[in-house]
Amino acid sequence: MSILVTGFNGKVGREVANKLEHDEHDFVNAVRNVEKARSAYGDRYRFVRLDLSDSSTFRPALTGIDRIFLIYPPGDAVDFAGFIEAAKKAGVRHIVYLSLKDIQYLPFIHHYRNEKLIRRSGIPFTFLRAGYFMQNLNDFLRGELVKNNRIFVAAGKGRTSFVDARDLAEAAVEAFNHPDRHQGRAYVLTGEEAPDFYEVAEAMTGVLGRPITYANPSVKDFKAYMLKQGTDPAFVNVVVGIHIPTKLGLAKGIRRDYETMTGRKPTKLKQYLEDYRDSWI
Repeated sequence: MSILVTGFNGKVGREVANKLEHDEHDFVNAVRNVEKARSAYGDRYRFVRLDLSDSSTFRPALTGIDRIFLIYPPGDAVDFAGFIEAAKKAGVRHIVYLSLKDIQYLPFIHHYRNEKLIRRSGIPFTFLRAGYFMQNLNDFLRGELVKNNRIFVAAGKGRTSFVDARDLAEAAVEAFNHPDRHQGRAYVLTGEEAPDFYEVAEAMTGVLGRPITYANPSVKDFKAYMLKQGTDPAFVNVVVGIHIPTKLGLAKGIRRDYETMTGRKPTKLKQYLEDYRDSWI
């Protein structure tokens, strides 16, 4: 039997695949376009087609699968409940679901509903409630960092508890390796630091050797600028939404669950910046 990894093309799913590969687990990566994935990665990984908005792909993707690393994909047509039901019928015996820090207080966000669906299915689960991804710095924040030497996002002066996606992958594989310890548990995964974005800019200045600033635009100015750059309006709204908890001062909480799970300290922001320095050159 094998592990199905969803979200392979995202920040965390790829890291989970890398960790499973390193540890020599039997796993397969779920993607919407298998041919494109094979063209990019050759024979390094196994791929299977899965589109969570197309229920006809559920059963074939779940054949031979007994565990799932599950990420909720973007899009409005996702049949999450249908997929969970298909997983139950397929005999899946453990779902590790990537959720969101403090989701138990946010019933209007899809992760809240998804956790309930998984619980009600009866499939043993582990919820990884993640803080703010360090990888955002070399994803949707990268363009302004490279072009204008600034962090441009409407996060105010609030602090946020960053977490490295590589640490999330470590936690996910730990959950698969020791289900007796981790099934039925919800872990809040953060680093040990909760800087504001002025401090992040200062840290990047030190690592990159050039001045980096934090622009701290208003939500209105952020939206206007990003739309002028041709950014998809729906994505602009997603980015605004991601940073509202920080702007409101609600994202600074730090937890030690990663260390409890793995016995290791989480990655520090400075180490992350050094590891990915070339991303902003």
